[in-house]
Amino acid sequence: MNLPSKTTMTATILVIGLASLPALATEADLDNDGVPNVAEPLLFTDPLMADTDGDGVGDLEDQDPVFAENPIATAGPAAPFTIGEALVEDNFDYALNRDAPDHLELQILNPGATDLTGFSIYYTITDLDVGTTEGYFRSLEGFTVPAAGEARIHLDDAEADGHFRANPNSSYAVSEAAKLVTVMVSAEGFAPVTVEINKDAGGAEAAD
Repeated sequence: MNLPSKTTMTATILVIGLASLPALATEADLDNDGVPNVAEPLLFTDPLMADTDGDGVGDLEDQDPVFAENPIATAGPAAPFTIGEALVEDNFDYALNRDAPDHLELQILNPGATDLTGFSIYYTITDLDVGTTEGYFRSLEGFTVPAAGEARIHLDDAEADGHFRANPNSSYAVSEAAKLVTVMVSAEGFAPVTVEINKDAGGAEAAD
């Protein structure tokens, strides 16, 4: 994310200071990553994920805990799926048949005769006011797109099929600046599909 050095240093000092207090270090660290809950917002990290950006390095040891390098290979045969809707605002949860608060939502279309599994996603969020970029990788375990059908990927905090956790302290959630969201979706063994989505300036909208 390339945070300003003063902010990074302040957050690091706070983490070290709080971690030195046994009660806070053990009882107020829900994801057991060594970063107390009260410090997670200062680092823009997720208090419920020990590895916020999904790069395999725990948040406390990660030099940039909200920017993972893209691990998805770009070579391979053409993907057997396409991305239909790509939403960051005015979302709708089709499984629950109701409007939903803003989050990253992707409709994956499978025109083939075989169910598709083995998906992963890499996405970046660029703050268009200050130019910082976050990058997140997620393995979409359990996500299946049925033959001749569709399924939706939701990046949010819901616990339901097709929903995968998003960082609640990311710039997407805490900054009102306009953003560019770039998403790469991959099914194992195939080249990925990429889409870019613009998110307007302003805070997250409430469900309609």
